[in-house]
Amino acid sequence: MKAIRKSVMAAASAALVMGLAACGGHDTKAADAEDGSSARPGGAAAGKRADAPVVLKAAVAKMAQQNSYRTVETSKTGDEPEARAEMVFQNEPEATEVKTAETHMLSVDGVSYMATKDVPGKSWFTTDEPAAKAEQPAASPSTPPKENAYRRVGGSVKKWVGALLAVSKDLKHVGGDTVGGRVTDHYRGTVVLADLKNYEGPAMTKDYRDVYVLQTGESGTQKAEIDVWVDKDGFIAKEEEKGRTSKGDQRITEEFSDYGVAPKLRAPDSKDVATWSEYVAAGSKSYRTRR
Repeated sequence: MKAIRKSVMAAASAALVMGLAACGGHDTKAADAEDGSSARPGGAAAGKRADAPVVLKAAVAKMAQQNSYRTVETSKTGDEPEARAEMVFQNEPEATEVKTAETHMLSVDGVSYMATKDVPGKSWFTTDEPAAKAEQPAASPSTPPKENAYRRVGGSVKKWVGALLAVSKDLKHVGGDTVGGRVTDHYRGTVVLADLKNYEGPAMTKDYRDVYVLQTGESGTQKAEIDVWVDKDGFIAKEEEKGRTSKGDQRITEEFSDYGVAPKLRAPDSKDVATWSEYVAAGSKSYRTRR
């Protein structure tokens, strides 16, 4: 049963990558420091644009200061149909929502819920059994849990921008674009997996480095081109990763919006939530019926 539970949560978590704000440096400098639409991001003087690594590092740090925002992720690999996920991240109180064509996951106050039609009279189920939750020691009011000590940055920002700051040798400003009605500056760089695999430094933690190398390497990608669009207020409006996989060209895009807008995420009514045991029992009964 534990193995099944891990599989269910792994499937739900595949659409979601969360982490702490990146705080790294980079030796690469943008070739230009010209006038542009987002002259202030990165702390540049009026009429000047800061170097690309400075702008991106500041943008990620600014995202970490926001209590909430939304992101829509689309991905396309080879001839496979395009996939789409809508995500909402909130730091205080901690809450996350992820919607795809197949799944709807909600996490509120450390408890995860999955939408289901498999349990009669219930709309959700949770893998967090009350007994298991009770076994966890309560945090002291004066000492927040370690994982909540800093605001998190949701989506793929931590991986992609961290990788650019860590090893990209060609990170630079490439022009201006409009994203979702916002005027932005467009930055681009290349990440070579062989370089990132051996990286040790402040731009990317070992855990995130290893996850990125593993996920990207498993798809057969040897290098990725990463684009980031930063608006005039210093927020990341869009990011995109492109590369060649064993199944063909791959493109993953995320667009961000609603910074600081409270999403009003709430836990489902308890009467609508099945326990993990009830969900498994309903699944077993359905399987026996089909046979």
